[in-house]
Amino acid sequence: MPCDLCIKNRQQNILVITVEETDSIRDLRQEIKARVAAEADEPLVFNGVELDDEDATLLEYNIVPDDCPGGPVLHLGGAPWRSFDLECQLPSGGHIKEHVTPETTVAQLKGRITSEVGIPYLCMKLFAGRVELREP
Repeated sequence: MPCDLCIKNRQQNILVITVEETDSIRDLRQEIKARVAAEADEPLVFNGVELDDEDATLLEYNIVPDDCPGGPVLHLGGAPWRSFDLECQLPSGGHIKEHVTPETTVAQLKGRITSEVGIPYLCMKLFAGRVELREP
């Protein structure tokens, strides 16, 4: 029986795909790749479990139709609460990578950069795009 499956990426964009319970994770990835090729290789997560067995069916992972609008929700690229690597561009043009979690504060990140690179904490400004990251 076909049902809608929501795929949510890290930017909180949602892709709705119609699937069958007997579809494999590989089939699902191919459908995602057909729609958003750039993100198809990201890990798929359902209820905190990474769907890493490409031959397993949705039913084997207990991904079945429910009473919620939009059906079950899978996270593409991990859930928003998972840790990730952040690449920081330095004034010299170099780059460093820092591993952060949603609980990592701007102050903690500045402290790590100070320790690793030697840029004084008070002379540092961090940006995400054009928005300066500040402590609340």
